[in-house]
Amino acid sequence: MKSQIPHRVRIIPLALTLLLLTACALRDKIPSPAPESTPAGLPENLTCEIETEPESGISRAEDGSMIAAYTYKLPVMRLYRQNGAPVTEETAENSRELDAVQLANTFNQAFRDWKEEADYPALEELAQQDYAQKKEDNQKWDYHYEQGLETDVYKTSRFVSVSGRFYYYAGGAHPNTVFLGWNYDMEKGTFFYAGQLFQDTEAITEELLHLARERAAEWNMSPEEFFWEDYAETLNGWSEKSAVVTFDEFNMTVSFSPYVIASYAAGEQIFNIPITWLRQYLNQYGKHLLSQ
Repeated sequence: MKSQIPHRVRIIPLALTLLLLTACALRDKIPSPAPESTPAGLPENLTCEIETEPESGISRAEDGSMIAAYTYKLPVMRLYRQNGAPVTEETAENSRELDAVQLANTFNQAFRDWKEEADYPALEELAQQDYAQKKEDNQKWDYHYEQGLETDVYKTSRFVSVSGRFYYYAGGAHPNTVFLGWNYDMEKGTFFYAGQLFQDTEAITEELLHLARERAAEWNMSPEEFFWEDYAETLNGWSEKSAVVTFDEFNMTVSFSPYVIASYAAGEQIFNIPITWLRQYLNQYGKHLLSQ
């Protein structure tokens, strides 16, 4: 018989509560649609590459002790000519190329905004306060506060899907993880959320509920024991802007961070639904984007 996952009281640490609120705000900030006059997609003479660039920093106390650090892997979209020359606002040769540069800038700005709103300086300040208190109490400082973002990028000629794991530690028993996701229409130059792709989201909700029941059964538990009691209500909101939904070649992935639908002990809750199964419920927009 499999061991039982302890069903803890639903108490979320204050630091994680603030983190989850920030993450939801970041996911909800989908840019406004591009002007209708913007030509669709990239000119044929340009190619697009998305490179993941690391950014990091370390904060130290006056005595040199490391108190905080961050490492972000942020996607950056760049445009190139067929001969490999980069295309920017300064090197664009016509209005179509300028529109393409704007398309890339809109994508890149979302991640610059994310970095600003992740607010590492606030974490650094908390670490400084904690360190000062430890010194005052003559306690050993043997850890440091930390933020980290890992990203994976899936790209077609029509859209880009970025899945992110945001790691956060600000003291306490363990670090925490928050899932993030961005989906970008390469033809319109706008971000979209999963609900915009379907003519029927109820069938996908039922599939998610089915997958959740199967997961609970693997632990010889009912869904109400394995997940929070309101897990079904949370799953029902998967198609809204705040849901973490990303795509790759084979699957649509619906991810829930620890604490969202289950206790920390239950771990991350990630559900994969094959795109081949989803096709019957897609609207015309969804079929167009996911046809490749």
